[in-house]
Amino acid sequence: MVERMKSSAAVKGAIWLDAQNAEQFEFFPHDSLEKIVTIAIDKFKVKGTVAEWALYSEKSKRYITEENRQDEIVPGVVAMLKSSPSKLAEASVNILSCKSDNEISLELVNICKYAEEYQYVQEFEKRQGVTYVIELIKRTPPYYMHCSTLGYALQALYLMLEILGTDYWDKILDNAIIKKLIDIIKSEESKKKIVGPEHFSSRTNTMNSNTLTRNSSIRDSDYNGNKSVSGGDKEPQMGQYALSALDSIVRFTDSGYDMVREFLSVEDIVLYITDQDLECSQYALALINALFFKCDDKLSYHKTLMDVNARVRIEKVIRSTTKEFNMDISHHISEYQHYIMGLHREPSQQIVSVDNPVHKTMLDKIKIEALSDDGEWSSLGFSDESNLAADFHATPPGFLALQCINHFTQKYQDKHREMILEQLSRDQDSRCPFVKAAVAVTLLLFRQLKIDRDYIGVEIDFLPVLFSKDNVFYELFCISILLFNTTWHDMSAKITDFNKVVDVVNEQLSFVFKGERKINDIEDFKSALNSIPFSRIQEQRLKSLEKDSSSIQELREKLKPEMQKIVNKQRLAILEAGETFAAPRGSRGRRKTIYCRLSSNHKFLHYGYDIEMTSNAPPSIEELPEKLSISDLEGVTKWKDMKKSAGTKIKMDSPLGFSIHYNQSQMTGTDPKTIDLIARTEDVFSYWTDGLRVLRKGDACNKHSEEHLSMLLDIELKIRQLDILDIEGLKLPDYKPMVPALPDNFNFHYNFN
Repeated sequence: MVERMKSSAAVKGAIWLDAQNAEQFEFFPHDSLEKIVTIAIDKFKVKGTVAEWALYSEKSKRYITEENRQDEIVPGVVAMLKSSPSKLAEASVNILSCKSDNEISLELVNICKYAEEYQYVQEFEKRQGVTYVIELIKRTPPYYMHCSTLGYALQALYLMLEILGTDYWDKILDNAIIKKLIDIIKSEESKKKIVGPEHFSSRTNTMNSNTLTRNSSIRDSDYNGNKSVSGGDKEPQMGQYALSALDSIVRFTDSGYDMVREFLSVEDIVLYITDQDLECSQYALALINALFFKCDDKLSYHKTLMDVNARVRIEKVIRSTTKEFNMDISHHISEYQHYIMGLHREPSQQIVSVDNPVHKTMLDKIKIEALSDDGEWSSLGFSDESNLAADFHATPPGFLALQCINHFTQKYQDKHREMILEQLSRDQDSRCPFVKAAVAVTLLLFRQLKIDRDYIGVEIDFLPVLFSKDNVFYELFCISILLFNTTWHDMSAKITDFNKVVDVVNEQLSFVFKGERKINDIEDFKSALNSIPFSRIQEQRLKSLEKDSSSIQELREKLKPEMQKIVNKQRLAILEAGETFAAPRGSRGRRKTIYCRLSSNHKFLHYGYDIEMTSNAPPSIEELPEKLSISDLEGVTKWKDMKKSAGTKIKMDSPLGFSIHYNQSQMTGTDPKTIDLIARTEDVFSYWTDGLRVLRKGDACNKHSEEHLSMLLDIELKIRQLDILDIEGLKLPDYKPMVPALPDNFNFHYNFN
């Protein structure tokens, strides 16, 4: 054992070999790792050279190297002495290169564990280990020996290439490996594992777990103490790792894309998108997105995806879980969403021309569907009847707007005709211009769905509604154009108010797309929009003005005392009207009810027990035998706030009960007395306890009072700001206006004639 001198610079920690062998240790910063490992080898008396052993951080789960020792060797560090990456890599390569198929199969389980460690992968690659794995993949038939030798090989390759980088594909790629990966994905065995026994006959494809556990422990202690690294009870899915490998090949190599596109059908990939296996769906979506990104004819590729029900499968995946998606699958769904929405980008950049036969036919259909051939173009809301294409010259939305209109007029012909005929019944200035509105709505949706932006690879906010229907953009347009028409009428808008309506509709769409409510399908979208009428937008705008403007806040504070007086006055009016209360159980004489009423001068509270109501009119003050001077009022106690007392003569068990405390001035020296009341409703309880507080020179301040005060302030602010929201572009000032200086003299005269 090497003797050491203690230093104040030493870092105290521990090194352990297994559960029975652990030692406290001092790490000196000037010592090399080789020297530290040598000391540890001597301490534990293990065999082997320093090159065969290394330190492994229990906290960060990685080997400690000279490059990362500053981060790893800190006070309290716990390190494990275990076989070095070079030793493990050399042993793995030796088995892959010259051992039997059974030993190779078992070693692949260990390699999959080691492949997550950067140093191991580097050492493995130096010894041509990756080449051995690739050759193994090429020569091994699927499900060889009834154990997934190929599956573990694919998993090992996938994990190592995650570390070696995407450029490594160019070094190892050839047609044979691509062909093998494609064959795996197309194989019936792989599909059975994904689709399940209800679609395919079951076939046993699992390694004997006892054999695997027993034999794969060849170097268990090298990796994880006495714990097995056998890969456990579940073998890797060959299909998903083949999908992942092809995803990388398509994305990062030029030659790989052509071969994958030629020999692997979209239907074979889409089958792996299933709500039964989210991880496999993730890999399948990644490959579909890679092909989508690389292909030139994206519209044709999307049509192929629609033909094999890709959207329906993705929708099932989205609906299959109520939990939050992990970031990986969310990323791939979001990327796919970007691609399908991006198909609308090209028509949005195309200018409509009446010389184009397709465009001309679509323009004519707008009139034919709405008004028949003898109708007038002016009824349809074109900006320029002499040039019908003028409304579609702005890009975006360009031709996309005409496509949306055409979809609406064809699929919802009755709605379209109803809208146009309704406009004809209105004054010319109050008609909603259908075509102009349709162009504006298309542009709003185009921007809300971020079609004009490039995908930057970090967005995960996919919208489930976009996977609920084919041609979903057109369906969203159809609902939104009806919303525009409704909002136009709600605002009593005129032609000059067109931009104001557009702004309101944009806010309505923003509430839906960016709100907390989950929009799963078109019906959800429709109901969500209907729940946000123009009146709600007005309220939101007012709240926003109040929040952002200091002037509004100052006005609110200025109005508050006046509104508080109104609330207080209303509470006293309720007390003047009188109310019947229940008497608490245990009160003397077994009284059942108490009627209370405040005098009109607010000086006396008149009351009486078990007063008979001879008519619908409340009893007059003269009919109430008892009275309490307000000046003798000591306070009010709510029973629900009181601690239970064993000595009380009445049962105070009602949450609507309260006691009025008083001390009669003519009976000085006596203890305060109480009038105990139980209100019939929560409102009566609230109003009377607040009213009694007001009588004692306080303000009404409970929950009901705050709601009423807030309501009065909102109404008063709306009155003060009447028509303020109808002035386009108005912004409330945050400071007082400048007052001009007085003139030099007042020698001027205004001629009123």
